[in-house]
Amino acid sequence: MLIYYISTGLKRPGELQRKICTADRRVLANQLNELVLHGFVSKVIFDTKVPKVEYELTDLGKSLLPIILNLEAWGENNRAVLEKALPV
Repeated sequence: MLIYYISTGLKRPGELQRKICTADRRVLANQLNELVLHGFVSKVIFDTKVPKVEYELTDLGKSLLPIILNLEAWGENNRAVLEKALPV
């Protein structure tokens, strides 16, 4: 999900947090750090008076986008079946 949102232009941690409604910023930071560690996302730190960090997809992260979009389309195409399988 983070890879998708970063690809749409959301690059600052606060923007990402608002979009995915994560209550704990530490959890988001840990997830972003994992994506950086594994090479899907790069972290850009700006040397400004107020610290500023942005995230960008690497080529490896960009290569996941078709898979993510296909998975989203599959979910939409099978929404009715999937919703029936959920317990009430």
